[in-house]
Amino acid sequence: YTHNWPYDEDAGNRPSPPVLLWSILGVLGLALGIGGVLFAHGKLEASKAADTSPRNASVLTVEKLKGFVATPGQRAAYKFFAAAASLFGLQVLAGVLTVHDFIGFTHFFGVDLAEVFPITVTRSWHLQWAILWIVACWIGASIFVLPMVSGHEPAGQGRWTNGLFGLFVFLTVGSAVGIYMGPKGHLDGLWHLLGNQGWEYVELGKLWQVLLFGALALWCFIVFRGIRPGLRRFDPSSLPTWLSYTILTVLVLFLAGFVATPETNFVIADFWRWMVVHMWVEAFLEVFTTAIVACFMVLMGLTSVHTATRVVFIGSVLFLGSGIIGISHNFYWIAKP
Repeated sequence: YTHNWPYDEDAGNRPSPPVLLWSILGVLGLALGIGGVLFAHGKLEASKAADTSPRNASVLTVEKLKGFVATPGQRAAYKFFAAAASLFGLQVLAGVLTVHDFIGFTHFFGVDLAEVFPITVTRSWHLQWAILWIVACWIGASIFVLPMVSGHEPAGQGRWTNGLFGLFVFLTVGSAVGIYMGPKGHLDGLWHLLGNQGWEYVELGKLWQVLLFGALALWCFIVFRGIRPGLRRFDPSSLPTWLSYTILTVLVLFLAGFVATPETNFVIADFWRWMVVHMWVEAFLEVFTTAIVACFMVLMGLTSVHTATRVVFIGSVLFLGSGIIGISHNFYWIAKP
């Protein structure tokens, strides 16, 4: 597609034989893939029609929620939703400031906002806060659902969750301040450690990146100790097991962001920092999203465990089977290997 592109007869830019071969193979592969998806979907529908497993009592209503009493861990998880809403608002504000800088409309009441908040800062905030508010939502949702999935909350879950929230706030505020001070030249030789690493989607300084990895590891620990009762009779395809799979892979895939250093070859560093958003966020967080939404659907009585588990399975096949290949279309535009 990008070989000898754009097409121009006079310049000699014509599709070469390998381009034609792989284009034809790609179209045939697409047809085969669609056929496989439709076949799996048909099998899933047949399985759903034959599903006689009971749903979770009846559909959950507002009236039934009036008697709900949250556990200490669930009450501690509320703060993550408030943090996510706040970060979302700040992300939008940073985006507004960035757009105003793009169009050169930065003077308000005699103040040049581009001097106070340079575009290198506001754009980094905009991207980084997007990742952080999404992370906050999923941390809160997974911790909240644990007692309802496992039927038990271990002692101290509230304290662990509060500790995780404190760490999350510390790294969020610290990285925001560092992203501002680094490009302003206030950190000197510490810019890479505390300021802005200079890589898109991996803006936060190395210290804050390590703390974010630590927060994800602590999240993984909290979820495992909360869901452990549901794993005693191990079933590799159960919803609690899927939740464990996805959270562990979210933790592991974040390691891609640690490859880039000031000394790393640009091609290698840019490839792996790029994987943070395209593999970590767009592939494995989507699988986690499917698993956690399936848990809520079952708990609300909207579907059975049998059906929800199969939807998670086929969703994972699509995300990880076609999605990982599909994200490579980005290589076309930026000449990646």
